[in-house]
Amino acid sequence: MSIRYPENPHFNPLVLRVGDYKEYKESWAHDPSLFEDDDGTFYCFSTDAFRAPNGYQIRKSTDLIHWEYVGSAFDLANSKEAYARGEAYDKFSCLQPAYNWSLTKKSESALQICTKEDGSMGFWAPYVTKGADGRYWLYFALTGYFGGSKSCIGVAKSDKVTGPYNFEELIVCSAANWRSPNAIDPQIVYDAAGEMYMVYGSYGLGLYLIALDKNTGHRKDGYTRKDYDQGKCSFGEYFGKHLASGSIEGGVIKYHEGVDVLDRATGKWTKKNYYYLMCSFGSLSKVYNMRCGRSENIEGPYVDVNGNMLVCATDVGSGNKQMGSFIWEDTKIDFFCPGHNDMQITSKGINVISYHCRTHGVDLKPILSIPAPDGKKRTRVTASMKKNFCPHFLFISQYTFNSDGWLVMNPNRYAGEELQPVTSEEFIDVSDGEFSMVLFKQDAEQEKTTQAKRVYLTNDGKITGAYRGTWKMYGKNYIEICVEHEVYRGVVMPAWAEAQNHACLCATLMGERFGMAMYLNSYYRAEDLLDGQSLNAKIQG
Repeated sequence: MSIRYPENPHFNPLVLRVGDYKEYKESWAHDPSLFEDDDGTFYCFSTDAFRAPNGYQIRKSTDLIHWEYVGSAFDLANSKEAYARGEAYDKFSCLQPAYNWSLTKKSESALQICTKEDGSMGFWAPYVTKGADGRYWLYFALTGYFGGSKSCIGVAKSDKVTGPYNFEELIVCSAANWRSPNAIDPQIVYDAAGEMYMVYGSYGLGLYLIALDKNTGHRKDGYTRKDYDQGKCSFGEYFGKHLASGSIEGGVIKYHEGVDVLDRATGKWTKKNYYYLMCSFGSLSKVYNMRCGRSENIEGPYVDVNGNMLVCATDVGSGNKQMGSFIWEDTKIDFFCPGHNDMQITSKGINVISYHCRTHGVDLKPILSIPAPDGKKRTRVTASMKKNFCPHFLFISQYTFNSDGWLVMNPNRYAGEELQPVTSEEFIDVSDGEFSMVLFKQDAEQEKTTQAKRVYLTNDGKITGAYRGTWKMYGKNYIEICVEHEVYRGVVMPAWAEAQNHACLCATLMGERFGMAMYLNSYYRAEDLLDGQSLNAKIQG
């Protein structure tokens, strides 16, 4: 049976599109989270974008590839004066309690003010789930100012997935002293028994887990910030179970039942049930990267390949590194500071990760002709912007598990590819053994992008080129590669190589000692690419 490759997905161009926020498509999508409705339509909720209405953007898609803007989650048009006067308890989405908690005066912070006295609000990282009452429950975060811990998470509800959502309850509030978890970045998870939890937190004291009432979406214990301030509940009771420490954020937990795991001592396969915790480490604009741990218990401990709990100190730390900044050969489109991901299992059983990713290879020209909000001045592209300025784009990749049960993710954007059996002959025949390899390391990669390098795989199990070692395939589509004194295990799958605009075979692997990811894309020589018809025939078998 021949391999089924994805057809050209015709990705939307990665451009700034600041002229009309309704045409952003995948552009300006910070902190994206996914929701699939009962009819199979996907929705992406993301943090406020440049010049879009305040209160979360909503996009929709039928294929997880092409997205269109459909509205804003909250009804906040012309609401600033009402919030500033404290008169929005029963209108404008009723977010007054959240605004009151997060309100920060200029005298309280020299940093950028997000929720301020004029009624402006700083929203961060939304998440939507379908509630037990059949309504849509939006978990939102409001923060006082960027870089501070004066924040709160609440739940708002709507009869329609596109809103408008109305505030119902505050779940957790954090003060401005960094002596507690930062109450932003909520994500909902259901355990094996169907019980509901919320994972949250950003920098400061790390990630935490709170049990929720699955019938209401509120706290299961009923505690409030007032209870905590009055000493009626302890730190652990109010803020929840501690999951991970350090400069870590954007936590999401996904439960997977029946993960295939190979016992190397006996050669037998067993099935394991794991909770996988994905999160992001490091500076958002310099070294942001995605990490993962797993546990057999929703409350942890979540550990990496070495059994270490997830912890991050500035830009490096423990946790399996799933993706950092990298670039394939022969392209200007890089994956820069990927992170703040969501994990979803679609109704068709496809595992996907959504994440925001910056890239330097975008078209900055549209910004030249766009008036500033006052209608007088115009934004100009400077040399500095061309070098450093890059917005967040919505990227989605498929993920699966290697033979050790560790999560591995396709380093190419999702194009509708399917997991399927792949033989070693098929793997190297598609490009005559020529591959582009990305190999992450745990050293001080600060502000550096990992460059893909060329390697050659031979029929006798050797690897030559930029790296030297050995390789083998086993099972339905598993692969093992030994290079640089490390053993990597992963999965081979079809993909769409955007850098070369053609289908390919991709391998995604995880190192067993250092917990660093490795990627391979089958590489086609320039002379092959010139003859698209013959290359396509070769790929399609």
